[in-house]
Amino acid sequence: MKTPEIITHLVHLAGNVADAYTAALFRFDHEANALVLSQHMTLSMKFDEAVKIPIGNGPIGKAALTGEPVLIENFKDSTSQLKIYRGEENLKSFLAMPVIDEHGKVLGILSLDSKQSYSFPPKLLKIITEFTEQIAANMRREEDENKAEGKTWPFFRELGTFSRFIAESPQFHDLSQRLLQIPPEIFECDAVAVVQFEEGRFPGKVRSHRGFSQNMDEILVEEGRGLVGSCAKTKNSVLIENAAQRKLALFNEIEEPEPFLSFAAIPLITKDQLRGVLLCANHESHSISSEDVDRLGIIGSSAGVSIYCSETRQKAQYESRVDIVTGAPNYRFLIENREIVQSEIFQENKPVYFLMARLPKLLSIYENHGADCADQLLRQLLSLFSRSAPSPKYIFKYSDNTFLLVLLDRTREEVLSLEGKLRHVFDNNRFYSMSIALDLKVEMGLSAFPTDGKNLTELIGLAYGRASQTLAETT
Repeated sequence: MKTPEIITHLVHLAGNVADAYTAALFRFDHEANALVLSQHMTLSMKFDEAVKIPIGNGPIGKAALTGEPVLIENFKDSTSQLKIYRGEENLKSFLAMPVIDEHGKVLGILSLDSKQSYSFPPKLLKIITEFTEQIAANMRREEDENKAEGKTWPFFRELGTFSRFIAESPQFHDLSQRLLQIPPEIFECDAVAVVQFEEGRFPGKVRSHRGFSQNMDEILVEEGRGLVGSCAKTKNSVLIENAAQRKLALFNEIEEPEPFLSFAAIPLITKDQLRGVLLCANHESHSISSEDVDRLGIIGSSAGVSIYCSETRQKAQYESRVDIVTGAPNYRFLIENREIVQSEIFQENKPVYFLMARLPKLLSIYENHGADCADQLLRQLLSLFSRSAPSPKYIFKYSDNTFLLVLLDRTREEVLSLEGKLRHVFDNNRFYSMSIALDLKVEMGLSAFPTDGKNLTELIGLAYGRASQTLAETT
C-alpha cells in the first residue's frame, strides 16, 4: 500500500468510525493561501470536489488558522457555511479536526459530518484525534518519499516496496509471516523471530520464526528479560555486533542456546504503545551494522502502521455495532448477528417477548437543549430500562429514539405488567438531565415468539410497527 493509499484508508476508517456522511482531508495550498481537497469519502451528490477554502474562512478555514478543532453540535444553520456542498444537506453535527505533526505544525484539516448523530462524544473525539496523528505521520512520510526520489541511497526502492508490503498486512498473523521475508537486497540474516505483546501486555509470545533450532511454541518473554524483553521494556532498538564473549539470553533464561553472534532487536510500536519485537540474528560477528538497524527501523515503523490500521478496523467494527452514546448494542448488531441471537434466545416452547419503547420527543430535546443534555438523558433511560426489566434480558438501542427490550423466561402477564409500569413512569414523572426538567412520553409495541412468528427480524419489525401504530392513535 503506497503512502497516499494509506492516508486514503485512514480517512475512510475515520469516516466509518464516526458514521460520517462525508469525511474529507484538506491540505494547504500555500501559494493560494487556501485549503484544497486531498482525499474524501461521501454519500452526498452535492459535495464540491473542486472546493478551495481560504484560510480562516468557515469552520474548516478557522480550524486551519487556529490549529484548534471546530465542533458544531445540533447543526441548525445552512450547510453553505461549511463551503463544501453545492446545496443544502440535512446535517446533525460537524467537526473540523486539525492534522498536526509531532512539531505542532498544522498540515491539514480532517472534516467529518453526520446525519446520524447530533454530537461527537469525547470517546469518539479521542479516536478521531488518533486518526489525525496517524494521517500527519503518513503525510510527513509521503514528503520524505517525494524528497528521496532520484537519490541513490542503496536499497531505497526495495525498502520502499517491502515497507508498503508490510504496512498493508491485514492482521498481526499476516504481519509476522511477512516480516520473515525481508529481501536480501535490504538485509541478509540467518534467523528471524517476531514476538507479539497483545495490547502491550507481558508476557510476549513468538508468533513466527525461521532459522532457530529450538521449539518456540512455549517460549514466553517477560519485561526486561533477555534481549527481546529488554528491547520491549525500553521500546528502543538494540544492536549487539559480537556476542562471542558473553552468554546472551534472547527470549528468557531457560531457552536453548543458539549459534548466533550478531543480533538486532527492533520494537514494533503504534501510538507509543508496544505491540511486538522483531529479532534478527546472524551466525557471523559484526555482520549487522547500525545502518542495518536503521533500515530495519523503517520496516518496524511500517509494521506499526499495519498494527494501527488493524486495531482501528477492529475498533471500528465494534463501534459500528454499539450505540456510541449509551454503549448498548444497536440495530446493526442485531441484523449482522441475527442467526446467533436467534439460536441463543429461541428455544422450543419458551416464549420470548420483544418490547419496543419509542420516545417521540427526543428530537426536540436535542434541538432545544443540546446534545449533552439529550445524551445524558439517553444514558439515564438505558439505566431505567435495565433496572425495571427482570433478567434474563437484552437491551438494544434500536434507533435514534427507540430502545428494544428482549425479555426471556417471562409470562405474558409479567411482560404486560412491566409495560404498564413503564408507561406509568413516563406519564406521571418528569425526567431531569443537566438540571433541566423534561417531560417525556413513551410509545410501546409488543410482539412475542412463537405466537407472532419465529423470525427475529419480523418480530422486531412487528414490535416497532405496533409502537408506531400506538403513536398514530394518540396523536
